[in-house]
Order: sequence, then C-alpha cells, then structure tokens
Amino acid sequence: MQQRPRWRTTLTGRVSPRFQVGVEYNPNAPKEKVNPVGNYFIQAETESKPGIVAGFSSDRIGTPYGMSYFVSAQKQLGGESGRVAPYIGLSYSEFGKEILTPFGASIGLRDDLVLLPMCDGKYGHTTLSWFSKRGESISLIAAFNKRFGIAFARNF
Repeated sequence: MQQRPRWRTTLTGRVSPRFQVGVEYNPNAPKEKVNPVGNYFIQAETESKPGIVAGFSSDRIGTPYGMSYFVSAQKQLGGESGRVAPYIGLSYSEFGKEILTPFGASIGLRDDLVLLPMCDGKYGHTTLSWFSKRGESISLIAAFNKRFGIAFARNF
C-alpha cells in the first residue's frame, strides 16, 4: 500500500513586534484541515531574564486533530555568544485532553546551522536547520527520532 505524502503549509504574519498570527493547512488531517496559529512574546529575553512566549497551534506531531495551547520560557546560556538555549513549557493538548511539559535545547553548531533535540511532552523529535542570510531555511526533521522529513521556510 502506497502512503500519501504528509505535508503542511503554514503562513504567518507579524501583527506587531510581539504578536504573530497565521493559518496552517494540513491536507492529510482527517478533521480540521485549516487551523489558526499564533504566538505572543510576553517577555523578550534579556541578560538576566528568559524569553517567554504563549501561543496556539495544531496539536503535537502525529495527532490526527486538535489544537495545542502553550507557554514556554527559553534562555540562551553564555550571553550573546552562547550557542545553547534550553527551553521548557506547559501545553494543553486538545487531542489527548492533557497538560504536557515540552522541553528541549537549541544548539548552535555554526552561525547558520542549529540542532534542536526536543520532547513534545510525550515523544522525542530532532531537527537540524540551516539558515541563509536572505531569510530561507531548510530543516531535516526526525519525527519520533525515526521518521524523516524536510521543512522549507522563507521570510518576506
């Protein structure tokens, strides 16, 4: 049996320096194929304070439907020259009807290459992302650390 490609398309825009909203289209979703996404940056990261963001998006990787509502804090270690930025959060999963504790760390391997091992509160995933100077990025995604995919992004 041939499996259909799994892809999503997300379009977001910044309403203000602290708030961005958008839509995500997932043609493989059995229920809601279009979901809203958004982030509000509650507190910008400073030398002494973590960055804090709250938002909403489609639920975790692998869930067939539902939304996730989250808040997370992240802090770059070692100041501006630091290459490790751990994060931890709380999220409510509509699909699982449960509160989860996602966590991970962004690890700058080079100025243009970032490794992100993470746990969504249940399962581990890893991404390796390359960022161009013009606003494009390409990410290799290991969902559940065994199913591979590619993500492309472009900032305008």
